[in-house]
Amino acid sequence: MVDASWPRRLPADACPAPVWPGTLGTSGPGAGRRVLIVGDSLTRESRVSTARLLRERGWTPTFRCWGSVRLDWGLAQVARAQRLGQLPEYVVIALGTNDVSWVDTATTQRRVGALLDRLGPRREVLWVDLDVDHSAFSRGRAQWFNRMVRQVAASRENVTVLPWRSHARGRGLGRSDGIHYGPSGYRARAEFLATALDRMVDAQSP
Repeated sequence: MVDASWPRRLPADACPAPVWPGTLGTSGPGAGRRVLIVGDSLTRESRVSTARLLRERGWTPTFRCWGSVRLDWGLAQVARAQRLGQLPEYVVIALGTNDVSWVDTATTQRRVGALLDRLGPRREVLWVDLDVDHSAFSRGRAQWFNRMVRQVAASRENVTVLPWRSHARGRGLGRSDGIHYGPSGYRARAEFLATALDRMVDAQSP
């Protein structure tokens, strides 16, 4: 069941007015392309490293991230950017960690579908899978989530699921609570994401 205690309002600065960065990148694989990255605390804690790497590689990133947020919040962020005409061709979704412990599977799957429907078939979407080991329950739900997202993505040619879990496990990235990483883990996550975006545009090049 959905956790009824989940707050309906977040602090005002959790949802800042979407404003494009003023200067586009020009060089590197990104070649000035804009990318919207929507995530929770894992994205928030790695955003400085991620932004630096992306800008160095020619990307122009915009982040929408906040601790403990879920898929419904991400859907609202995407809808808001779309209303303002600020939803770019490339979008990264890194949500689900806070859904698997508190929201029922049917609602979670419906929200994944609704989010991808909102993004539509003409954008390139990268979805970062989950690496959760907080408890046996959360571990099992995260495994279910990763399978579900891949099944949903299989019918959408513009959606790619990034295997963060296997990458993080292969690197032996440690966590104190089964969810959050230390500085080296967040740097590795930033490199992982930047490399995935670079490879995507490389694959699209003639």
